[in-house]
Amino acid sequence: MKKFKLKRWMPLSPAIIAVAIAVVILVVVYALIARETFFKQVEESIVQDTRRMSSELTEKLKYAKSSIKLVSHSVSQKMDGPELRRPESAFLSMMDEVPFSRIEYIRKDGLKLSYDEEPIDVSESDFFRQGIMGRSGVWIDYKAKTFSESKINVYTPLYYNNSVIGVISGILGGQKDLLPLLKNTVNGESTVALVCDGELHIITSNIVENDYGKSFEERAQDFFTADIFDMFKKNAVLKEPKAFRFTTEYGTSIACVMPANELGWFVVQMVPYHVLTSVIKIIILKSFLALFFVLLFFIIYIHSVYRTNRRLRSELEGKHLNVINALTDSYGSAFVIDSKTGQSESYCINENVSRYMQDAFDKSPHYDQLTSLYVNRMVLLEDRPLFDRVINLERLNHEFLKHNRFEFIYRISRGGVIHYMQVHYVKPSKDRPEFVMGIKLVDESMNAELEKRKELNEQRVALVKALDRAQRADKAKSNFLFNISHDIRTPMNAILGYGILAQKYLLNLNLPEAQSSMLNYYMRGIQSAGTLLLDMINSVLNLTTIESGYEKLEEHPALTATLSEDLISTFEQTARQKSVMLQVSRNIKSRCVYVDKVKFHQILLNIVSNAIKYTRAGGLVRISLRDLPHETPGMCYIEMIVEDTGVGISEEFLPKVFELFEREQSALTRGIDGTGLGLSIVKKLVDLMRGTVKITSRVGEGTRVVVVTPHQIADDQIEETPDEESPFKKSLAGKRILVADDDPQTIEIVSSMLETVNADVVSVNTGNDCYRKIDMSPAGSFDVVLMDIKMPKGDGLETTARIRKMEDRRKSRLPIIALSASAFEEEKQTAFDAGVNGYVTKPIDFAQLFALIMRLLK
Repeated sequence: MKKFKLKRWMPLSPAIIAVAIAVVILVVVYALIARETFFKQVEESIVQDTRRMSSELTEKLKYAKSSIKLVSHSVSQKMDGPELRRPESAFLSMMDEVPFSRIEYIRKDGLKLSYDEEPIDVSESDFFRQGIMGRSGVWIDYKAKTFSESKINVYTPLYYNNSVIGVISGILGGQKDLLPLLKNTVNGESTVALVCDGELHIITSNIVENDYGKSFEERAQDFFTADIFDMFKKNAVLKEPKAFRFTTEYGTSIACVMPANELGWFVVQMVPYHVLTSVIKIIILKSFLALFFVLLFFIIYIHSVYRTNRRLRSELEGKHLNVINALTDSYGSAFVIDSKTGQSESYCINENVSRYMQDAFDKSPHYDQLTSLYVNRMVLLEDRPLFDRVINLERLNHEFLKHNRFEFIYRISRGGVIHYMQVHYVKPSKDRPEFVMGIKLVDESMNAELEKRKELNEQRVALVKALDRAQRADKAKSNFLFNISHDIRTPMNAILGYGILAQKYLLNLNLPEAQSSMLNYYMRGIQSAGTLLLDMINSVLNLTTIESGYEKLEEHPALTATLSEDLISTFEQTARQKSVMLQVSRNIKSRCVYVDKVKFHQILLNIVSNAIKYTRAGGLVRISLRDLPHETPGMCYIEMIVEDTGVGISEEFLPKVFELFEREQSALTRGIDGTGLGLSIVKKLVDLMRGTVKITSRVGEGTRVVVVTPHQIADDQIEETPDEESPFKKSLAGKRILVADDDPQTIEIVSSMLETVNADVVSVNTGNDCYRKIDMSPAGSFDVVLMDIKMPKGDGLETTARIRKMEDRRKSRLPIIALSASAFEEEKQTAFDAGVNGYVTKPIDFAQLFALIMRLLK
């Protein structure tokens, strides 16, 4: 066997090069994004600060106007004749209470009287003419002789006996009184701020004191081109002012122009280019530092590759030859072929192949000629086209561009027997043209693989069928639970709703106290029984959740005295109607424990309801609760024992009592309705609470059920929760509520309940009617929408989604509360995804509904 050397240098990793390029790109992108982000932040800040300046300026002028009117009124009240003799004494006493630096008085003849100036004739001034005509306003004097700043006259007429006798003018200095409103900084540097009048003449400026009275356009020519000034004029007339950028030969600046008040003044604020340039320089410096470290890393990496290549150079020489040696040990035939010339050299040949191909090997043929002879002499006819396409030299060279090794399996016919062969190609080096071909017999592994595939296919078919059956059964159960949920909850809503309405009208009957007390007792019994029945419905609907293991305990501190009170009051009436005696005893020392009260009630509810149901008239049902010591400190067991003298359970059926939908059929139980779910739910809930349940019974004598559940003892600080405020004491006066529901009873109950709290109610029966009602009514016509989920002609979810897409934002953001007979969590999530703001399940808890409405209306 010949030896040849293959030398290969370790190349630069394309991944590292790609990462380096990516880092460079990211640094550049970061610099651009950081610059743009900084500009955006400055723009937002400038808009906010300019708006603040505009607001403060407006407020100051409003205050000045009201102040000068108050001064005029005060002076007018103190005058004893149509002539103001000592204006300085009247005004000086008011200076501490007004925003003006001085107050001047102009007589009706136009002579201005001031306490620190000689009288001046201002009869030709606009503000004097307006004031004498009985008008108030603001006038700017840019040429005041004694003012080194713009002089803002806030003037108003002075009356005596309903006649104008003069004009009072409050003076604000542009620099002294308005300039402090323009203070603002960006990155510690002051911004440029101006106040201009409606003609864009500068009233005050924080950069040059003697700019007042000059045209902003004239001053801008010293710094900006005409097109930049046009940007200022365009932004000055925008309804919603915004910041804008402009670039000069010195750099980029940011500015904002905003109207200041009804006089048409403008506040102009600019961030000088040097403030922005300093930050941009820091960003660029950081970017250059990052690029420097990337370059430094790349230099270190190249040096490391160079040193590694020197070490690997000698190691790689024998590596590829070892591959060939390994192939000759594993494959019956092995060849080395030059991919450029096609010349082949055999290292070992299987004896059967040699028998058919020896004449070809003796001539050292070209690779394509050798494979052509091999295919024609040995390869099965059906596999020849594929074989020809895969292993010709051109195809191999193309394949080696993507992979350095690959293989495939074909069949040969030898002595009338079909065998599976595997050919394996390896190209040890990308730098050299040689590649290695190995061929071996794989009958045993292929037969095992085919058998395995057959078994897996059979298993897959069986699994698909089983999965299909399970999915259909699960879907049928889900559909059943969903439908029964809706069908039961809708009449339950009517029962509980009418019960609440009955309580309302009970107050107006003026019955004797004894009758009123009894009726109240009955109504509370209806509500309590309805609520417990609703809990039972929820338990049945959540049965699949319990079975799947997703049901979780929600334990909270609770008074042990309340664990059975609601249930006992519920069953007292039922027991009395059946003439069954109900005895209750409690002996729980721990005052408070952590417990999932709903699940605890579900357990006791199912057991006690079964005991009363299967006990005949004259019988006895005894309920006892007590706590037992627990092996862990701070814990206790609560034991519930329910005994009855009912029909009992046979020994044969006792092992099945916890199975779903199982009920014993006997002469004693004939005519007693039931679903066979009660004890199944009890067992699953007790297991969830890590407790135990045991049942003993004898036919004709009765049944004894013992449930023991562990609980953590809670601090003894919990107080009994006071009764919630009656929903009838709330008030929704002035609120208009749209109710959309296709159930007339629901509309009647909900409307009546809402009207008791003074709400104005409008009702519709379909989703389309609800949408049209909102669409055709003015915005603000409705404050809240109560939306039934299932309705004809557009269900609640579809209608909610359409409302959320309305163009009018007040309508699209209208609070919507979903009303649904479905208590499934996925249904609730679907409703919230559609855009509702709240979700209330039927039967409706009106205290909860009113609280939700009040919260959404805040």
